[in-house]
Amino acid sequence: MGIACLRLSPAEFWDMLPGQYFDALTIYYREKRSDQRFVAELFRMQTTDLLNIQIKKSQRLKPGELWRFPWDDDDEADKKPMTDDEIRKHNEEIMKRFSNGG
Repeated sequence: MGIACLRLSPAEFWDMLPGQYFDALTIYYREKRSDQRFVAELFRMQTTDLLNIQIKKSQRLKPGELWRFPWDDDDEADKKPMTDDEIRKHNEEIMKRFSNGG
Protein backbone atom coordinates (compact mmCIF):
# COMPACT_ATOMS: atom_id res chain seq x y z
CA MET A 1 0.00 0.00 0.00
CA GLY A 2 2.66 2.48 1.02
CA ILE A 3 4.90 1.76 -1.91
CA ALA A 4 2.23 1.47 -4.62
CA CYS A 5 -0.47 4.00 -3.73
CA LEU A 6 1.65 6.56 -1.94
CA ARG A 7 4.44 6.17 -4.50
CA LEU A 8 7.11 5.73 -1.88
CA SER A 9 10.39 4.05 -2.49
CA PRO A 10 11.13 1.08 -0.23
CA ALA A 11 13.77 3.17 1.58
CA GLU A 12 11.30 6.02 2.19
CA PHE A 13 8.69 3.56 3.42
CA TRP A 14 11.02 1.88 5.92
CA ASP A 15 12.36 5.23 7.17
CA MET A 16 8.86 6.50 8.01
CA LEU A 17 7.47 6.46 11.52
CA PRO A 18 4.05 4.80 11.89
CA GLY A 19 2.41 8.18 12.54
CA GLN A 20 3.87 9.61 9.33
CA TYR A 21 2.65 6.61 7.37
CA PHE A 22 -0.89 6.87 8.74
CA ASP A 23 -0.95 10.63 8.10
CA ALA A 24 0.07 9.99 4.50
CA LEU A 25 -2.68 7.35 4.16
CA THR A 26 -5.24 9.78 5.60
CA ILE A 27 -4.29 12.41 3.04
CA TYR A 28 -4.34 9.84 0.24
CA TYR A 29 -7.85 8.64 1.12
CA ARG A 30 -9.09 12.20 1.59
CA GLU A 31 -7.98 13.00 -1.96
CA LYS A 32 -9.63 9.81 -3.30
CA ARG A 33 -12.91 10.70 -1.58
CA SER A 34 -12.70 14.21 -3.00
CA ASP A 35 -12.29 12.80 -6.52
CA GLN A 36 -15.22 10.41 -5.99
CA ARG A 37 -17.38 13.23 -4.67
CA PHE A 38 -16.59 15.37 -7.71
CA VAL A 39 -17.61 12.58 -10.11
CA ALA A 40 -20.76 11.79 -8.12
CA GLU A 41 -21.80 15.47 -8.07
CA LEU A 42 -21.22 15.67 -11.80
CA PHE A 43 -23.40 12.62 -12.47
CA ARG A 44 -26.12 13.93 -10.19
CA MET A 45 -26.15 17.33 -11.87
CA GLN A 46 -26.26 15.84 -15.37
CA THR A 47 -29.03 13.42 -14.42
CA THR A 48 -31.07 16.23 -12.88
CA ASP A 49 -30.62 18.37 -15.97
CA LEU A 50 -31.71 15.53 -18.26
CA LEU A 51 -34.78 14.90 -16.13
CA ASN A 52 -35.72 18.57 -15.75
CA ILE A 53 -35.81 19.23 -19.49
CA GLN A 54 -38.60 16.64 -19.74
CA ILE A 55 -40.96 17.97 -17.06
CA LYS A 56 -42.85 21.20 -16.39
CA LYS A 57 -40.90 24.11 -15.00
CA SER A 58 -42.99 24.13 -11.83
CA GLN A 59 -42.13 20.48 -11.16
CA ARG A 60 -38.37 20.71 -11.66
CA LEU A 61 -36.12 19.18 -9.07
CA LYS A 62 -32.87 20.33 -7.55
CA PRO A 63 -29.99 17.85 -7.62
CA GLY A 64 -30.24 17.20 -3.87
CA GLU A 65 -33.95 16.38 -4.16
CA LEU A 66 -33.39 13.79 -6.87
CA TRP A 67 -30.39 11.98 -5.44
CA ARG A 68 -29.10 12.40 -1.89
CA PHE A 69 -25.49 11.78 -0.94
CA PRO A 70 -24.08 11.26 2.56
CA TRP A 71 -22.21 14.57 2.45
CA ASP A 72 -25.42 16.50 1.73
CA ASP A 73 -26.36 16.12 5.37
CA ASP A 74 -23.01 17.20 6.82
CA ASP A 75 -24.51 20.62 7.68
CA GLU A 76 -27.69 19.03 8.96
CA ALA A 77 -26.18 16.72 11.59
CA ASP A 78 -29.32 16.82 13.74
CA LYS A 79 -31.57 15.66 10.88
CA LYS A 80 -32.91 12.14 11.39
CA PRO A 81 -32.56 9.50 8.65
CA MET A 82 -35.52 8.80 6.39
CA THR A 83 -37.70 5.82 7.18
CA ASP A 84 -38.54 3.17 4.60
CA ASP A 85 -42.01 4.67 4.15
CA GLU A 86 -40.56 8.15 3.60
CA ILE A 87 -38.12 6.81 1.02
CA ARG A 88 -40.89 4.91 -0.77
CA LYS A 89 -43.14 8.02 -0.77
CA HIS A 90 -40.29 10.19 -2.08
CA ASN A 91 -39.55 7.72 -4.90
CA GLU A 92 -43.26 7.52 -5.81
CA GLU A 93 -43.46 11.32 -6.05
CA ILE A 94 -40.50 11.39 -8.42
CA MET A 95 -42.00 8.60 -10.55
CA LYS A 96 -45.35 10.44 -10.71
CA ARG A 97 -43.63 13.59 -11.92
CA PHE A 98 -41.70 11.66 -14.53
CA SER A 99 -44.54 9.41 -15.73
CA ASN A 100 -47.10 12.22 -16.08
CA GLY A 101 -45.11 13.61 -18.97
CA GLY A 102 -44.25 16.80 -17.16
